[in-house]
Amino acid sequence: MWAEYERWEQDQQGKTFTISDLIDLYFASPQYTKELRTQTQKDYLRNSKKLRAVFGNAKPNSITSPVIQLFMDTRGQEYPTAANRERSFLSIIFRWGKARGLVSIEDPTKAVKPLKERRGGRYVEDSEYLAFYSWLGSRGHAAHQAAMEIAYLCAARQQDVLALKRQDMTEEGLLIQQQKTGKNQLKLWTERLHDAVDLALETNKGSKAQSTHLIRNKRGQGYSRSGFNSIWIREQQAATKAGVLPARFRFHDLKIKGISDFKGDKQEFSGHKTRSMMERYNRTADKVATLDKERIKHREVSSETTG
Repeated sequence: MWAEYERWEQDQQGKTFTISDLIDLYFASPQYTKELRTQTQKDYLRNSKKLRAVFGNAKPNSITSPVIQLFMDTRGQEYPTAANRERSFLSIIFRWGKARGLVSIEDPTKAVKPLKERRGGRYVEDSEYLAFYSWLGSRGHAAHQAAMEIAYLCAARQQDVLALKRQDMTEEGLLIQQQKTGKNQLKLWTERLHDAVDLALETNKGSKAQSTHLIRNKRGQGYSRSGFNSIWIREQQAATKAGVLPARFRFHDLKIKGISDFKGDKQEFSGHKTRSMMERYNRTADKVATLDKERIKHREVSSETTG
């Protein structure tokens, strides 16, 4: 990291140190390259693009809270979720730069509150789920059927389902490694989960180049997210056009359905660190007991008031 910094310092002689320079240094640091998961690195890289476009040429010490608030107000009108993620990344690079003497001011994002986010996605009705599951089977997409079932039954993210391998099958259940949170969950076997995994293993059984992935494409290799999604989107569009589905739904909506349908500790089932995170997915109304108190008889009330 210091060698990279020294090279950068030589290149910067006579130049103005900018937000883009700070981002570049952070991306070259071991805090980014070695300590973060691949998906988090991709998320930060995506967040940095808008920040470079807006703040890239500005000096870090010139960025104030009102400036960031103006950015949030403008960006948040259409994209509140993206604005919040970009604010968080800006905070990360300011704190990182402050600790290393690259920035002298305190984190200006502290005074700026995150925007209220709309809950994304929707609950998939049983009839929709079954209709599209059958549609995929009729179109020869057994791997997508298996992925649907695993995602729903385990409330798992798409990236975690596609990453599943044969060694994740244990005697007790299926080991789901959450790439986003780093949490591992052993989803205990049920007959339906067993059937879903068996269906995945049956796909492309005759292929010569067999991958160890559970969800495999027609060449017997693990799916990339883009490859999996291209088929999913195409078949969703076709099923909707054919009248099989009333409206399209995302693969991620299967997690919403799984958490909403689960009858137990939804937070433990979902693997979320907080209840508030879980509730963003839960679409089932809480069942709350009503007051159970014996009704006061009219005669008793009357006697008390006249007496």
